[in-house]
Amino acid sequence: MKRCGLKWVFVVSAAVWLAGCAGQLAFRDGQGLVAEGRYADGFAKLEEAIRLEPTNAEYRIYLTNARMGVISNLIAKAEAMRRQGQLEEAEAHYRSVLAMDDRHAMARAGIEAILAERRHALALKEAEERFKKGDVAGTEEILRTVLAENPEQKQAKSLLGRVAEKKAQDKAGEVQLAAAYRKPISLDYRDAPLRSVFDMISKVSGINFFFDKDVKTDAKINVSARNTTVEDALRLLLATNQIEQKVLNDNTILVYPSTPQKLKDYQTLMVRSFYLANADAKQVSTTIKTILKTKDIVVNEKLNLIIMRDTPDVVRLAERLVALEDIGEAEVMLEVEVMELKRTRLMELGIRWPDQLTLSVLPASGSTFTLADLKNLGDSKVNASLSNMVFNAKKENSQSNILANPRIRVKNKEKAKILIGDRVPVITTTSTATGFVSDSVNYVEVGLKLEVEPNIYLDEEVAIKINLEVSSIVREVLSRSGTLSYQIGTRNASTVLKLKDGETQVLAGLISDEDRNSANKVPGLGDLPIVGRLFSSHKDDTQKTEIVLSITPRLMRAVRRPDLVIAEFESGTESSIGRRTLALRSSPEGEVRPGGGAASAAPSGALPAQAAGQREADAKAAQPSSTTGSGFSLGWQGPSQVKAGDQFSLALRVQAQQAVMSLPLLIGFDPTLMQVVSVAEGDFLRQGGAQTNFTSRIDPQTGQVFIGAMRQGGGTDGAGTLMNLTFKALKASPQANVQLLSVTPDPQPLGGPIVLPVGHALAIGK
Repeated sequence: MKRCGLKWVFVVSAAVWLAGCAGQLAFRDGQGLVAEGRYADGFAKLEEAIRLEPTNAEYRIYLTNARMGVISNLIAKAEAMRRQGQLEEAEAHYRSVLAMDDRHAMARAGIEAILAERRHALALKEAEERFKKGDVAGTEEILRTVLAENPEQKQAKSLLGRVAEKKAQDKAGEVQLAAAYRKPISLDYRDAPLRSVFDMISKVSGINFFFDKDVKTDAKINVSARNTTVEDALRLLLATNQIEQKVLNDNTILVYPSTPQKLKDYQTLMVRSFYLANADAKQVSTTIKTILKTKDIVVNEKLNLIIMRDTPDVVRLAERLVALEDIGEAEVMLEVEVMELKRTRLMELGIRWPDQLTLSVLPASGSTFTLADLKNLGDSKVNASLSNMVFNAKKENSQSNILANPRIRVKNKEKAKILIGDRVPVITTTSTATGFVSDSVNYVEVGLKLEVEPNIYLDEEVAIKINLEVSSIVREVLSRSGTLSYQIGTRNASTVLKLKDGETQVLAGLISDEDRNSANKVPGLGDLPIVGRLFSSHKDDTQKTEIVLSITPRLMRAVRRPDLVIAEFESGTESSIGRRTLALRSSPEGEVRPGGGAASAAPSGALPAQAAGQREADAKAAQPSSTTGSGFSLGWQGPSQVKAGDQFSLALRVQAQQAVMSLPLLIGFDPTLMQVVSVAEGDFLRQGGAQTNFTSRIDPQTGQVFIGAMRQGGGTDGAGTLMNLTFKALKASPQANVQLLSVTPDPQPLGGPIVLPVGHALAIGK
């Protein structure tokens, strides 16, 4: 039995030993596979090592740390690739993470984001096609959907900017009823029933009208409009007769009275939610309430969410207001360098002679000293002690630099504080008349304390309010009661700086300079010239300390001035917020001339348009591109062909027969084909040596240049160059366009509105 038991013990021990060796071998293999990047195989080997040695904590810890490190690395790479647009590679990394941890939240969210970006790419492709076909409303609706899910989608924001420019050029209003709404028409009615006018508009345009029972169709009206569009004539007709319209489809309109009850019955209301990324929901809701008079609005502060209900026109205006306010806050990185230069010099040289002789009487042995012992006092009864003689020969020179180089990132108009030092405890003892004693501890901050508060401006300048304090413990002070306190030396500086991005400012001059001289001399002999140095000891101690502070702001996110088309837009009237401004514009298809010889008191009707060939001829004859009558014109001068990589200049020429004081402009170009190198002012507004204010801002992402040009001391006329744009051609293209998208001369020209865009086309060769 003993032999059998020993045999089983040996077998078990051998099995445990073999399992340990196998576990260690699997662990090493797993480490090697992980190092080679074969994570799945490596983790399988590590798990095998854990199964072989379940009690080995080292294997478990290594597997946990390795898996976390690999997953973090893969997630970081996937996020970087997704931001760069490499969606396939990013998805592969996310899938690798899910293979290791199928519940990883960031990997699942990353794959969902990739799917959303692919969906957005398809939507943007459709939006581009619609925009090319002229479907501005459909394009904008798709872009609104994309930007509601991802407000930072660059391609969608760029296309939305182009849509806004197109709407600004066309002065497009609410819903366009296809071609019927844009047909030309002329109306000439005197005391005609309202129903008759609508019947004539229906015959000319093909639009069907349905009337509410409360509409007074027999009301007499007077209207005279020539060479305008059905849309403008209809809108003016509705506004002047206190009636409203509701578009049912592309050729049907419902007409109803403009009364509060009817508006409630027919007017469509929308519910729109705004998830704000940067702005405060309460502040934005206050803006919407103040500007748009919206009553049905709810704020969820926890989600930073606004939910509103109003008409589609008001909702569109609310979207533009939210886009103006919900922008990232400006941030700045402050690079601070604080240096303390301390120099000490100590010289101690000479002989310090004994300066004290002490005599004392020795008492008689075995007894105390009495007055009678003074009678027998002699040399043997007096003890004499002399202080030490010291030879000093000491010289010390030291120089120390205490450097702090913190970098701190702070939001605009927020305070940031840096403390590099110690919090020294100061104990205060309090006692009462009853004998109760208590101690309290207060902490005093000693060291380098720096407080900064930046204020970021539009011109990439940063004003910084600085409070600097450098303190140190000079010495300890012990009170009579035994309480320990400290004498603290401090130096302070407070100022406000205004620096440009990347500009460095140095603050210096906080100097502490101490020079102390002391001497120990033998009276009389120490005052002798030359020889007196043998009977004296001198000590010279010099200490000089200077604090130097340098600060450099680096803008991480600057304050951006919005484009003019975003910052300025129509908001309707006081009673109809969001509605287009009433206007009668000339029909682009030519003038419609009334025919027949009806009397002035009878309706002459509305006549159809001219023939297509005649309209084209009239259009070509009246196509001065950039001219308003004969009083004001704009045009480009520059090359028609350049090579990729070359720089070229375009000049915008102005000809004005009336005085012009200012010309704000918006210029568009294709950022994939060219980039703006410089913008220079021309000579038009500077005629006669006048002072001008000329500003420019370039947005290379959307391909826009905003220019503000103003002349001081009155306007000027004549001809000249307003400004010169220098471009660099990036790649070959058969046609590249530079267009003047918006211009608002002050004062307005007398010849009529300017026909935009004013373009210049050129070919970019290889």
